[in-house]
Amino acid sequence: MNYRLIFLIEILAFISISFWAAAMEGPIGGIFGIRTLFGLNADFYIFNLTIPLFLIIPLMIRPDVKLFGTLATGYLVGIILEDFFWFVVNPFYGIQSFNSQNAFWLMHWLDVGVEIPLFYVRYLLGAFLVWFIFVYNSEKVRKLIKKYIK
Repeated sequence: MNYRLIFLIEILAFISISFWAAAMEGPIGGIFGIRTLFGLNADFYIFNLTIPLFLIIPLMIRPDVKLFGTLATGYLVGIILEDFFWFVVNPFYGIQSFNSQNAFWLMHWLDVGVEIPLFYVRYLLGAFLVWFIFVYNSEKVRKLIKKYIK
């Protein structure tokens, strides 16, 4: 199985989401986080429900530790790239609006000489951790699972 290709396709899918999100939100940035249905916003339904459900499908067909790690890492990196590319492709915002004053809906920002959303750091650390455990050490995890789950 070509895990790198799976990761690349997943990343491209997330970047494509930034195009349709920018087209739908237009000049009203962050509206997916504002509109709610049954008390949950559209961001929740898209990023925490719909996309993970789609990512589970290959694991139901072929359970695999390394595939799980690849999909989970791609998910965490993909969310960061989707958010960033939203600024790149949205004609109402642009990359110059990628800051805490213009992107107020991202709330928590880290200033390390350049401002970055705090969730970028958390998701990137999470992606590295998931990659290290489930991709880099997939054989060790596979053996551990076999040992305790029969």
